[in-house]
Amino acid sequence: MDPALAGLAGAAGAALVEAMTTDVWGTARARLARIIGRGVQATESDLARELEESAGRVSRLSPPEQAAVAAEQARWTALLTAFLAEHVEASAELGDFVSHVRESLADTGTVQVVQNITTGRNAFIAGRDQHISMSLDDDG
Repeated sequence: MDPALAGLAGAAGAALVEAMTTDVWGTARARLARIIGRGVQATESDLARELEESAGRVSRLSPPEQAAVAAEQARWTALLTAFLAEHVEASAELGDFVSHVRESLADTGTVQVVQNITTGRNAFIAGRDQHISMSLDDDG
């Protein structure tokens, strides 16, 4: 196989797995299913289901375990390498997919914050700047 195609398959596998735990995932999943499905609805549906199962394995823990991420990345790189060996004409579409996912991930940022909060009376929670003015007098 052409080394450029193998590199493209690796980049696509990495971008795909990176997108699995972000807001970009729905778009990435649908787009890759269309590329690989080549217009066959049944193939696209099967692939979308397989992609969703793969995302489930990656995101089962928060944050995802590196071993799970590496395994899924290797799996999708191998599948995409085999796909490109049969469908060289899809390399431009797959390259566009990688560019789109990387640009989208750069826009959203890749920092994940998990916050578990238990509040009581007179509690205030804010996601950004918070300004609270309260009177400390017992008049009220």
